[in-house]
Amino acid sequence: MTKVIHASSSLWRRIRLYSGDGRYGRELVAALVAYAAVLVPTIVVVNANQDAAWRFPVAVLPMIPLVFALFAWVRFFRRMDELQQRIALEALAFAFGGTALITFSYWFLQDAGFPDLNWFYVWPIMAGLWTIGGQLAKRRWL
Repeated sequence: MTKVIHASSSLWRRIRLYSGDGRYGRELVAALVAYAAVLVPTIVVVNANQDAAWRFPVAVLPMIPLVFALFAWVRFFRRMDELQQRIALEALAFAFGGTALITFSYWFLQDAGFPDLNWFYVWPIMAGLWTIGGQLAKRRWL
């Protein structure tokens, strides 16, 4: 239990470190809590009403809190100093380009007979490459 508390407090300190006053952490956590609060009932309602025409707009309701998370993320980047912004831009450029290379390569492999993959896999690929790109950019600039 203490390891979990230590890990979460360490993460919170890191969020505060990069955002200065902790606003980003509060904004992001609020948006993610709202997302979780909307996600569970949405799944229950959509699964219980498989034939209803209104299930499609209801199915995307959890995306509304994530719009607020996106705005928090953009504000977080605007509050960074120039060096942090440059590192973040290089990390995102690496992730964007790398994800394009991987997904296009897999598209060609699908034409050759590989199985179809769910689009959900694109985000973990991009997040992983973003992390790698961030480490490479930090090594270059720091």
